[in-house]
Amino acid sequence: MRILAAGIVVEAARHSVCLLPERQARKKSFLAVEPRCKRNCGTTTVAPVDVYLNNKSTNTPPDAVALPFDGYFEMGCYSDNTPAARIEYAPKEQKVSPKQCFNFCRDKPQARFFGLTLGRECYCTPYPTLGGGNGGCTRQCEGDANFMCGGDSMSTVYEMHRCGDVTEVAQKDKTEAEAVIEKADFFTGRCEAVVQSLTAAAEGIDVSDVRKRVFGLAATLEELRKDTVNKRNDADAKLAPLASALAAFDEGAATAEMMRAVEEAQADLLGFVALLEDSYDNLEAYWNEHSLDNSMAFRSIDSKALGSSEELSKALPSEINFLPSKVASELDGEQNHADFTYLVVGKQHLASLFQVYNPASPIEGRPTGNSATSLSVQDWEKWTVKECHQMCVMTPGCVGGNVIGASTQAMWASTCNLKGSVERVEMSKSKPASTMMKGFIFSSYYSLRSDKIEFNTANVLIQ
Repeated sequence: MRILAAGIVVEAARHSVCLLPERQARKKSFLAVEPRCKRNCGTTTVAPVDVYLNNKSTNTPPDAVALPFDGYFEMGCYSDNTPAARIEYAPKEQKVSPKQCFNFCRDKPQARFFGLTLGRECYCTPYPTLGGGNGGCTRQCEGDANFMCGGDSMSTVYEMHRCGDVTEVAQKDKTEAEAVIEKADFFTGRCEAVVQSLTAAAEGIDVSDVRKRVFGLAATLEELRKDTVNKRNDADAKLAPLASALAAFDEGAATAEMMRAVEEAQADLLGFVALLEDSYDNLEAYWNEHSLDNSMAFRSIDSKALGSSEELSKALPSEINFLPSKVASELDGEQNHADFTYLVVGKQHLASLFQVYNPASPIEGRPTGNSATSLSVQDWEKWTVKECHQMCVMTPGCVGGNVIGASTQAMWASTCNLKGSVERVEMSKSKPASTMMKGFIFSSYYSLRSDKIEFNTANVLIQ
């Protein structure tokens, strides 16, 4: 540091930052707060800059720095005694903030510094004449209350500088935005497959409370998916303006207008990408909360083992589409009981979880069949039923459940509904094509409540 005659201490090196907001700050406050800086631009020395004290300095002012500037840093809070001849004020109707003042001063001839005072005034100067000390800048900026803009007799003073990487950073942000959009496209595509499959399955459910639950799961997922798709489209629309501004930027003859065009397009894109990321996070949170895969992993259930060739060659557990002997005798003339629509109904619902499988591109960790290819529809149905059954085994209080899904889309999806009670079982021989509706009751629970569980076979016997 160096100590000036009046006792003012000026650091020899100051932390320098370039324009545009930090990523985390921009994500949290894009529409609420106008951030000031983007990233660390290195260290800028203050030593060559002459700071005049009470107009008594004998030093020679530095040569004017060629425009355009693309960054600034705060020097501190001072009493500014700069002569009026070296000051240019911004129009008073503008509500000031550090960023607003920088944008006003950055292309003013000879200007290298800017100051803010009284909370509402912005001025530019080639070099300031400073006195007093740090402190006393207590006026909030009228244009951004997150910053102080001087005081009654003090100024918050900034020095402008060049980072020299406007297009490099903008291009990097554009590339990262494209990656976020691509990620959103993939995930919303998976969500759409789940919504379509569950909707197709739910349309064939005659049991109102089961049907309502499946539709509700699909509707919430679809609402979040559509919001993410809309935000994705908004962000995608901001790529072209930034691409145009970058194409028009002449590195060899850059002007403040060129910089401003890139910065504004860049900030616009980043803001909408931040909104997309927020929407994506909400969609992902709902997905994770209702993901059968995540729930199984949390309980250390090996999904891949349940879908292995050896496991798929075995019959389903006897509790799947379970029929007590009395009910089975009533249906003695009916064949293929396992193919009936079988739905358990109970007042205590524990969880609704969904599973999705892409036969064209199996997700890592999923079984791929006997010949390293995708599973058949039959094997997928058997696998997802076994997953739901095992999930119920490992869930405290679970006594049964339903597996409802469809393989009508490019990706197949199902929902696993876990029950804490069972009052009745609804059965039918009819169901929409390519849909699956299977249920199960644990034998230990049925043995305790057999007299209270009703099996409705009317729809089987009359069909």
